[in-house]
Amino acid sequence: MNAIATLLDGMDRGRPLLPQMEAVLRDDIDWRAAVEEHMAALGIGDLVRLARHDSETPDVDPRVLTVAERDGVGLVRINLFSRERFARLWRGGTLSPHYHRRSFATRIIKGAYHHLRFDNAGSQDTPQLTCTSREVLRTDSGYGIEWQEYHFVMFPADATVTINVHLPPAVPAKVTGPPASADTLARLRGDILTALAAESASTA
Repeated sequence: MNAIATLLDGMDRGRPLLPQMEAVLRDDIDWRAAVEEHMAALGIGDLVRLARHDSETPDVDPRVLTVAERDGVGLVRINLFSRERFARLWRGGTLSPHYHRRSFATRIIKGAYHHLRFDNAGSQDTPQLTCTSREVLRTDSGYGIEWQEYHFVMFPADATVTINVHLPPAVPAKVTGPPASADTLARLRGDILTALAAESASTA
């Protein structure tokens, strides 16, 4: 079993999970190689089964592929960012600061992006946001974020890939759509593997 398949096995459900997830993603592991190995070993049936988690938020960047799960602990997801897709959706007005229904930890395994965090003086669904930090995160950097925190990822280097470990959902999904088809999932896996095999790009 590789590092991705066993990543969630050591989580102690009796302690807060997010700090544990942040810690494991800081381990001195070749995450790029581990992701490549694990994704290549997943069958189409595995991708279809795991894809039931990935239809919550359409028309966003990154594209998301769930690659492992443990009941009561969470999910391992791989995100693939596209500079062109981000620019198109940004121009179309579909991207903005947001929160997630799952707390999660992330690590960039290839590429870079701008990461913004916000304080919220309003409610969860009617926010009044003030940006509190903006930084450029690059390969091997990462962070953890609680589900209710607003943040925003901007200007990704093309073909940026991250590994993300998500807790169980804190609130129900607001937007749902049909699961991706087997062909779509196979293409996304191929695109992620191609991105990992390519040289890293830079970000502005």
